[in-house]
Amino acid sequence: ENDAGGGTTVLVTMMLANNESGSLQPVREVADYCRTKGILFHTDAAQAVGKVSLSMEKSGKNTSSGVNGIGSNVDMVTIVGHKFGAPKGVACLYIRPGCFGRKHLSEPKNYMLLGGGQENKRRGGTENVPYIVGMGVAADILMQRMPQGDLQWQQDAHWMKAMRYRLLKSLTNGLPDRVVRDNGPRRHFDRLPNTLSVGFRGVDSSQLLERIQHRVACSAGAACHSGDGKGKISSVLEAMEVPMEYAAGTLRLSVGPGTTEDEIDMASVTIIEEVKRQLTSL
Repeated sequence: ENDAGGGTTVLVTMMLANNESGSLQPVREVADYCRTKGILFHTDAAQAVGKVSLSMEKSGKNTSSGVNGIGSNVDMVTIVGHKFGAPKGVACLYIRPGCFGRKHLSEPKNYMLLGGGQENKRRGGTENVPYIVGMGVAADILMQRMPQGDLQWQQDAHWMKAMRYRLLKSLTNGLPDRVVRDNGPRRHFDRLPNTLSVGFRGVDSSQLLERIQHRVACSAGAACHSGDGKGKISSVLEAMEVPMEYAAGTLRLSVGPGTTEDEIDMASVTIIEEVKRQLTSL
């Protein structure tokens, strides 16, 4: 417990969406708790922006950050431009006005980077104006109202969810029973719409990735790295208690607003063929 003004914890930070499994964290609930204790709260929303709500409105039930937004008690939010259509190399830190105004808190003075007035003396360097403008335009596009009534990001999220489901269904239907495991949360509102962490029982993900990487853009979400001959899975899958037989064969696959059904189908065929090849060679 950290009583306001009396404890040692001054900042809690939590990612909104896990980059490996796509699971959404209870940011709203944790931020609400931190506010009652006088603790600053920051969330890294890099993976989530443009895919789930980042609304900071007070209204909304505390059931899911992805559905109802992150709430009004979040003090700081980090977003990254290339995750929602801006160029790589630009990001943004939102600081809620007045969040350093609590009687026991003051704005930090010992910055790791010192510098110019254009950055409020928080860091040096010249702003990359074209990239900043690009991020602003990308944000404007996400917030455009579509003819159907949804915002652009909501329409994109619906499409990505459908493509992720199509991909998982194709892999499941194309392989024997109990070979495919969706490592992400079961409820759709507890996960990102675009991320699929999928495990293939009895398959080596590093070998799988090596064979398909020139045809399918993906990563080995739990490649077995071992210097002692013992296989080691990623800390995320380990914390989620994913069985080793699936974790060792896990791929991280992502879809985007521009992903087509044909691309999903081609990726599925490629992955299925290689998984079958490994299974038959056992």
